[in-house]
Amino acid sequence: MPQHRAGGKLTRSHTTLIDAAIPVVELLQAFPAVTKISLGLIKSIGKGPQNLKLMPQVGGWKLVIRGNTSLQEITVYTTDPEAVRELLSPLKLR
Repeated sequence: MPQHRAGGKLTRSHTTLIDAAIPVVELLQAFPAVTKISLGLIKSIGKGPQNLKLMPQVGGWKLVIRGNTSLQEITVYTTDPEAVRELLSPLKLR
């Protein structure tokens, strides 16, 4: 079930998070090198394994988080992209 988050480093345009994205966003919010988190597209898809994909972009990363039945795109802006990649690399979604 989607949940809402707002304030802090999160942008105001979209506040809904899928369950699988909540621990990722909470981890990113606490990380000092992250300057902004933009929550994006949520798409309903069929059942499947949870996964986290990082794609580099100017100023940070685009994350695609796949939950049990949906996926969400999140853009992370940072002063240190390599540190964010290292922070997220051991993360296992459940």
